Amino acid sequence: MNHHIKIDSVFLQFQEKKVLRGASLSVAKNQVIGILGRNGCGKSCFLKVITGQLQPDFKYISHNDVQMKNLYKKKGLINYLPQHDFHPKSLTISTLLSYYGIKKESFASTYPSLKDKLNRRFSSLSGGERRIIEVLLVLESPSQYSILDEPFTHVMPIQTDIIKASIQRIKQRKGILITDHQYTNVLDVSDEIFLLKDGTMQAINNESDLREKGYIL
Repeated sequence: MNHHIKIDSVFLQFQEKKVLRGASLSVAKNQVIGILGRNGCGKSCFLKVITGQLQPDFKYISHNDVQMKNLYKKKGLINYLPQHDFHPKSLTISTLLSYYGIKKESFASTYPSLKDKLNRRFSSLSGGERRIIEVLLVLESPSQYSILDEPFTHVMPIQTDIIKASIQRIKQRKGILITDHQYTNVLDVSDEIFLLKDGTMQAINNESDLREKGYIL
């Protein structure tokens, strides 16, 4: 597999609670990997291990089969969307675009419904508007991989459609790792899907597998 990152044998424990018990997966360029799981199963912890925010008891991470202690230290390799707002509210959207290396004109052309927001401050947008802007900033940036935690949360259905279309288009030039409780959206956009259960990643082929494993009724 060319141009890929691999996260292998992640073990994480908080006091007596074993959160991750050897969780592993790989994501390649031109691929969307979806992670599903119940609240508290360790999805966000797993993403924070990948992005260097959380140090587990053990991990093995590599880029193109070369072991790396921290993926984030390689410029332009990964970026990350957390569950919460994380941009300074005093900045305009145009300024944020420039920080991400995204051309304002290109963004406005690609997302005409957001064109009138570009000169506004981040603080002036609604919660849904802030969320879709942050999702698109991370996706449209020139990083090789994007890691998205709950990108479909707090957005309207029309905004969800924009995000899903963007993921399908942008995967032509990067690898994308995504987790969200809105499992149907994750199923729609993912090339491979895993259920994080009992601390390990379990491959999912379809919605029936999710039902058999007790994730949905």
